[in-house]
Amino acid sequence: MDDVRAGEDGFAAMDPRLTVFALANGVDLAKGEGYRRLEWFSDGFERGIVIEADGDASFHVGIVRWKSAGTEEEVPTPTPLERGVNAQDVVSLLDRAVEAANAL
Repeated sequence: MDDVRAGEDGFAAMDPRLTVFALANGVDLAKGEGYRRLEWFSDGFERGIVIEADGDASFHVGIVRWKSAGTEEEVPTPTPLERGVNAQDVVSLLDRAVEAANAL
């Protein structure tokens, strides 16, 4: 997974690991063009980790919190956690991202 390209090709390589993480941690995995979002409900808020494709081989990872029962358009812009990381590093920082999102 070290040399995967960002975008849908990079997500295709990363999706199985994101799915395993989601199942193991009781969170949902939302997939959209150019992004993936791990989502869960905690303390009256929806929370998430947003992974966005950036360029040929890197991703931006951010965290977000929003009021439950909102529409997709009401999800705020993520707070950056890491920028320009490769696919392997994205998977490696998910536990830290969950802690950071729960702290929002």
